[in-house]
Amino acid sequence: MTSITPITYEDEIVRLDLGGVLPQNYGDPREEQFRELIRQRRSDNPKTRHKGRYFNHIPAVEVRQHVGDDIWNEYFTFSMDRHPYDKVISNVYFHARRKDNWNFDKELKRILKKGYYVSYPMYSDGDMPIVDYIINYEKLQDDLAELSDRLGFDVAAHYPQTKHTYRPDRRPGRELLSDEAKETIYEHCRVEFEAFGFAR
Repeated sequence: MTSITPITYEDEIVRLDLGGVLPQNYGDPREEQFRELIRQRRSDNPKTRHKGRYFNHIPAVEVRQHVGDDIWNEYFTFSMDRHPYDKVISNVYFHARRKDNWNFDKELKRILKKGYYVSYPMYSDGDMPIVDYIINYEKLQDDLAELSDRLGFDVAAHYPQTKHTYRPDRRPGRELLSDEAKETIYEHCRVEFEAFGFAR
């Protein structure tokens, strides 16, 4: 049984237009209702997508708990991470995308406080990664090519570009953040910096 978790409404429309399979088997009794909203291109009930047994950005530890060790160890599992500075900037713009007259510094402060950008717990058990492979967003094309070799099909050909319009300033995160903000991010993401060799 294949589980496909819901994503943002905008991304569901992209998935629909590309002929992709809509969310299924993620453990919410309202799954069919949500699929029908997508088919009708209606975004009037976004809460329908939250939250089943499986969900978008579910930590690997939880997936392993749900499927059990035997199935988990049989699967090839992978995740993705990127430079923490850029994750923070992307989070700022993503979470402000529907706000009018928002302030960058205030939104940044909120994101830093919430810690949305800390990824290590998503693919580790707290001590070490538990997935088989981690795509480094800074080397996206190379890592997708390696993933394609492992999976036996061209992943990049099925990898739609979404959310790229939310961030108008494309400069690297290190150029947009204060030294104080960078230090806060480093303290929260030290493991990621060290594991991937991200520049400070």
